Amino acid sequence: MQTLYKVVIYTCCSILFSSCEFNCSIGKNKDEPESSQRVPASGKEKNGTVITNNIFLESKGFKIKKATLLLPNRSQVPDNNLVGLNQNIKLVLDIDAGWNLKDGKAFVGASEKITTDGGQTIVDKGDLFADYSTTGFNAEDAKVVSLSAVITSGDNGINYYVVNFRVWDKNGDGEIRGHYKFFIKH
Repeated sequence: MQTLYKVVIYTCCSILFSSCEFNCSIGKNKDEPESSQRVPASGKEKNGTVITNNIFLESKGFKIKKATLLLPNRSQVPDNNLVGLNQNIKLVLDIDAGWNLKDGKAFVGASEKITTDGGQTIVDKGDLFADYSTTGFNAEDAKVVSLSAVITSGDNGINYYVVNFRVWDKNGDGEIRGHYKFFIKH
């Protein structure tokens, strides 16, 4: 009976908890080939912005060239947003214009919240670039903002995850808000 009780508790804990990691960056990776920046054929255009992977996007004050989800090898996440456990997903926003520069620097704010299909919050991070609030970023580097997430453990009861994101200009009113869903292969 004692052993059965431990198994039931362990099973319940593994069902209730998922682990998630995230990362963020500014600018293109200098080691990546330039050809990896091409717009995928499956992209949809909305007001001059190419949007892939069913990303919902609202922008105020920014001109966005492209919003897409990429894997670590810079290939696009499949259109169905189905990825493996421990597989990094990177939201990449290519921004043409909109930063209010101060001394040639862009001051970027970004947040990310990941929830399950049932509404359970897995991660909720405020200003991911808070460490750069006084130094800012080179204006050219601020043209590419990347926010990454990876689910490191989960359970079969979760059908999908929702990533809500916000990127904003700390020197102005510009902001980008959006969300996307992704699914874990079981």
